[in-house]
Amino acid sequence: MNDVQAFSAVAARPDAPLIVNIAHLGGRGALYLLALVQGHQLRQRVAPTQEATAAVLSVLHALGVVRAEHHPTPASYLTFGDKLPWSYTWPHVPFDELKNRLVDHLSSAGRGTLYADTWLSLWQELISAEVVAYVQHQLRLHQFGDIFLAELMPLLVPNESHYSLGHWRYACWASVRSMASVALQHPGNEELLKYTLRNELPRRLQAALESPDGKLCFSPPYSVPTCALSTALSSVATNLGDSYWKSPPTLRLL
Repeated sequence: MNDVQAFSAVAARPDAPLIVNIAHLGGRGALYLLALVQGHQLRQRVAPTQEATAAVLSVLHALGVVRAEHHPTPASYLTFGDKLPWSYTWPHVPFDELKNRLVDHLSSAGRGTLYADTWLSLWQELISAEVVAYVQHQLRLHQFGDIFLAELMPLLVPNESHYSLGHWRYACWASVRSMASVALQHPGNEELLKYTLRNELPRRLQAALESPDGKLCFSPPYSVPTCALSTALSSVATNLGDSYWKSPPTLRLL
């Protein structure tokens, strides 16, 4: 389905609020919509995990700008990687103008104080999602199941602001390597592997925090491919740049 057809085929959304311009989407809505469009155009993941991508679609569906569909149709778009179906349902901005207008809005209004609290919340949420995606990637590299992700969750507390994403990447990489070493010595001992991950992560995080000159802070090449939402937050809505992964989330940097 091409962009012109997507715009002309829009159906009324009586189940959604009437939003007539980009400013009325709010910071989160505008950033989510930009991530969805950029992910579609660049064939990137929208968010780090399928759950995070589904949350993006849910918010945009509630705003009435897209329809999050339960099953794909010939007219649907599919998010890259997760293959979640959606269609564009906002009649006030043509789809082919959407990206440029969102970038213009977010790179101007988005960089003031208006959305700073929103960006901080999103930064914290994104780090949690990026950590989950990274650990899942490391587990699969070492042929461990996703069952071990449950050991990670208690450490991903809301509003965690002690560690940067780079610290988390190092800690997760080192902890899963420790699991692999334990698995060679004690094959089949799942409880011991859980114990190892649960205990190694806090120790490695503290080591990363105390390391001089950021030596234990892993840069993006150590990660899974970037997602559109992280890029939109760090380079369009804010001037974070490398601080997105080098620094713990703080309002001061926004």
